[in-house]
This record gives sequence, C-alpha cells and structure tokens, in this order.
Amino acid sequence: MTTADAGTGRPRTVDVDCRRSGSRYLAYAPDVDSPWYQDLLVSPQATLEIDGVPHAARAVPLEGEERGVSLHLLEVDAARGRAIADQLLVHHGELRKTLAAARAELGGEQLTGRPVLRRELLGHCVTFCNGLRMHHLREDGAFTAIQKAHPWLAPALDRLRQEHETVSRALRDLDELLQGKGEVESAALREEFDRVANGLEEHFAYEEANLLPALRGDDTTSP
Repeated sequence: MTTADAGTGRPRTVDVDCRRSGSRYLAYAPDVDSPWYQDLLVSPQATLEIDGVPHAARAVPLEGEERGVSLHLLEVDAARGRAIADQLLVHHGELRKTLAAARAELGGEQLTGRPVLRRELLGHCVTFCNGLRMHHLREDGAFTAIQKAHPWLAPALDRLRQEHETVSRALRDLDELLQGKGEVESAALREEFDRVANGLEEHFAYEEANLLPALRGDDTTSP
C-alpha cells in the first residue's frame, strides 16, 4: 500500500496486514503510531497493489477498538467519472503552478552573477517532485478502475503508464542533482528541469485530450 507521508508528502510504500471483506479490504495497524495509519488519518487516499495490479482506494478508519482502516476500491460510474475529470484538472493546475514557481526560482534575479544555485533555494523543486510522484502513483491506481469502465481507453492508458515510468526516471535524475554534495551547477539543473518540464506539459496535454471526454461522458468515439 502507498500513502502520502503526512509530514513530507512523499510516497510511503509498505506491506500491510490486509484481508478482503466483501468489496472492501481491511488493513490492520500494529499500533496507533504506525506511520501509514497516521498518513491515512490525514489524507485517506491510498494505492493498494493486489496481485501486482494497482488500485485506487479510499480509507475509512475502523470503529471500536480495532486499529486500522477499511479500504474501498474506486469504481467509476458516470457521476464519479465527472468528478475524476474535474479533480484531474485541479491536480494538473496545482502541478503547473508549482512547476512555474520552480522555473521562476531557477531563472530568477537571484542567479545574476552567480555560477551556482545553492540547494536551499530549491524548495519549489522538491515540493513539485514530491507532489508529482504522489499524483502519478494515485493515477496508476485510478487507471485500473477507469479501464474497467472504459475498456476502449486501454491504448491511451498504457501510454500514460509508460510515460509515468519515464517521468519517474527523470525525477530520480533531478533528485540526484538536488541531493548531491556541495553546490549545484545552475546550468545543469536548469537543463535537467527543463527536460522534465517539457515532457510533463506534453504528458498533461495528452492525458487531458484522451481521458476527459470519456470521463465526462461526451466522447463520441466510444463504443
């Protein structure tokens, strides 16, 4: 199961004691301070991997003395599809704003006459990377339910999954620059960040063009 770290927003992936109960899954925490349990109390969205397949899930705390959550897997009907479409645009908008802020930080006046950019100036970059990793992990889980509801979207969803892997590798390269010892070369960081940013703009545009019509129910190409 993957949750968003309540403190940093970074993805946290753990094995959990989990059993099926009807259409839901019950996950038990060894104690109330279990990090993944605390994560879900703050943000109830989770990605549950079952037999190698990711599923988007919503966590509801168990009642009584049991420590754990009931995980309800995402199902996409017409109303939920419209809600997912709206939320997708919200997430993309937030990521685009953070992306623009990071670009401004990397190209701002504070670099004038400076050969390097110290890591303490890269808060926007770190926030962007964490948010994007979490967004794509949650999307991978949602894609399973979307493909079940709209099987003709399989080719587009497969492409988006592959692009998530490409973006993940690019983010690791960027993270290596951010986490490196000493100072970070400004030109190298800008070049790496621009490579990630340009790929993301294409990814967002393709996703919106191919998924939104089906999720909103106005896709005239669907069977």
